[in-house]
Amino acid sequence: MANYSFVRTIITTITLALLVVGAVAAQTPPPTPQKSPAPPPPSLAGKWAMELVTDAFTATPALEFMQQGDKLTGTYEGRYGKFPFTAVLKDKALSFSFTMSAEGTDVLMDFKGEVAADFKSIKGTAELAGLGSATWTAKRVEK
Repeated sequence: MANYSFVRTIITTITLALLVVGAVAAQTPPPTPQKSPAPPPPSLAGKWAMELVTDAFTATPALEFMQQGDKLTGTYEGRYGKFPFTAVLKDKALSFSFTMSAEGTDVLMDFKGEVAADFKSIKGTAELAGLGSATWTAKRVEK
């Protein structure tokens, strides 16, 4: 009978241990699933090859955009030098302007465009004070 009492004690101890473990496990919240970080929003940052077409001429300046948070700046580099600008991008609508000195004459260059859904191209129109209107396209220069 001593063995029966010993076995019964062991079974009771194991049963109590399992009940305690079950109660603790039931109180421990399940791990919170980790969400994947959202991909960064598309950016215009980088170099772009532009084609600017007017009735009088076609030019192929370079654009470069820099983006820090919501601030979008850039440079336009062409025949008459390199000119900095601040740009505004709202949804896919882009606008920027700067004053260029061309052969001693200041020319306000005002660009408006639409960025493609894949952020690899832009097309738009420009008003070139004193030179008329233009159309333009830009393609991202791959690294």
